[in-house]
Amino acid sequence: MKLDLVDFINRNYIEGIISDTSYNHFDMITYVIILFAGVYGVLKLLNKLRIKVDEDFVMATIPYIFMGSVFRVIEDADLLKPPVKYFFITPLIFFVVFAICFGILLLTKYLEKIKKIRNYIHAYAIAGVVLSFVGIAILIYFGSYNWNPGILIYSLVPAIILTEIVKRISPSINMTYLRSRMYSFAIFSFLLDSFTTYIGVDLFGYINKHPFSSFLASIFGTGAVLIPLSLILAILIVFLLEKDSREDHNEDEKYILTLTLIVLGFSMGARNLLAMTFWI
Repeated sequence: MKLDLVDFINRNYIEGIISDTSYNHFDMITYVIILFAGVYGVLKLLNKLRIKVDEDFVMATIPYIFMGSVFRVIEDADLLKPPVKYFFITPLIFFVVFAICFGILLLTKYLEKIKKIRNYIHAYAIAGVVLSFVGIAILIYFGSYNWNPGILIYSLVPAIILTEIVKRISPSINMTYLRSRMYSFAIFSFLLDSFTTYIGVDLFGYINKHPFSSFLASIFGTGAVLIPLSLILAILIVFLLEKDSREDHNEDEKYILTLTLIVLGFSMGARNLLAMTFWI
């Protein structure tokens, strides 16, 4: 029985990390459970530390999500060697990024307290941007790639345009809150992920590692179906978050769950975008 359990863990979790293969149903479900359990744990911790969880906090954390995607592409480019590389593969990379993110948050909060800086949330955001640029510099310096800037036009521009359209029509569907920076970026994140997945798999021959989106693409014969589905899903989730927060008057939960939504969409979308831009 013990050997069967060890074999199960090796086959469904450990081998996927070491070989960096596609996800399966077991590890996907497990990672989602860990993610949401971690989200609520982090929310409790932030409240205890009296760190305000609001739209500014969500927007200031986005550079760290991008940083994580950059680090993931650095691993994809084989610039890291075992065992270090394993820490930059899902799910371990989430713990690494969280440690960096939370460490800097606590540091900037402390620096504000001793009056070394004026606004810890601004310093926190700037540090994330700097780390992201450092990662990009590492990719450029150590890699030898054929650039593919056209991917920015094919995926980034349509995602931005569609997000803007949603913002403009939001009053007509009684969802004016979709114009907020936070919700707009959540929708953009899902669109970027779906556009880059469609272009990468259908047009450039990349492999989709996520079983659910692969299943949908196989049914319809194209990954393009993910674009409208992801838009509908993102808007539906935002609607439920906004409705729930108004009924329960729980703003913190709304913000942390929206941040989780952005993590799920933007981390994958940004990774796809970077990988295709650098032809990795």
